[in-house]
Amino acid sequence: MAKPNRKILVIDMETKPALVYVWGLWDQNIGLEQLVEPSAPICFFAKYVGDPTIHFHSDWTDGHEGMIKAAHALLSEADAVVTYNGDSFDLKKFRGEFLLEGLRPPPPLTSIDLLKSVKKLGFQSNKLAYIGPLLRIGDKIKHEGFSLWSSVMDGDAKAQKRMERYCIGDIRLTEKLYLRLKPYIQNHPHLGDVGAGACGSCGSHRLQSRGVRRTKAYVIQRLQCQDCGSRLDGARKKV
Repeated sequence: MAKPNRKILVIDMETKPALVYVWGLWDQNIGLEQLVEPSAPICFFAKYVGDPTIHFHSDWTDGHEGMIKAAHALLSEADAVVTYNGDSFDLKKFRGEFLLEGLRPPPPLTSIDLLKSVKKLGFQSNKLAYIGPLLRIGDKIKHEGFSLWSSVMDGDAKAQKRMERYCIGDIRLTEKLYLRLKPYIQNHPHLGDVGAGACGSCGSHRLQSRGVRRTKAYVIQRLQCQDCGSRLDGARKKV
């Protein structure tokens, strides 16, 4: 039986910093009256897992409204969305921008935030720049730092291209990390065919028994997917 064709979207945004008036450089407490312009998305990259096509939208290529509408369309058609810290940042930012642009909310998102899974692995650092080389899946593309953002906001076309290359590297690295981490994502949403004896993580029907586990009330069959390596529960029998 063929795997179901699920649309798993990997997405990552970049934002511009807030513009504020300050008197000092250290330990500042910024009041609302000091805020000139809030932080906001300036571009985002997205791709479907297994599809080489990369979707790029930005303030300078689409206009802000066009960029936000493109993100809304992609998130509306995805079966699941993969991010790195997206639950706390990217997805919250997108929802706020949808409201500001007068868009209706997209369907409830099935979120796979890889940072949450990485935090359970006990590594020295949870930064993507550390995790990528550690797992031998690639490095983040280096850039010149904050001056890249300031040049992009000033309309520097070459800087915008450099930011595009940086973000393409991030989105590809996030996809590789998702595929590597998949067996370790404990709360991965079920993306297989319901009730068809399929792996919830990848949809494969190549499941192999790995004995049983016992609770106070049940004996539960342990299964492992032979394609992605994920473990799952099979039939349960009441004690």
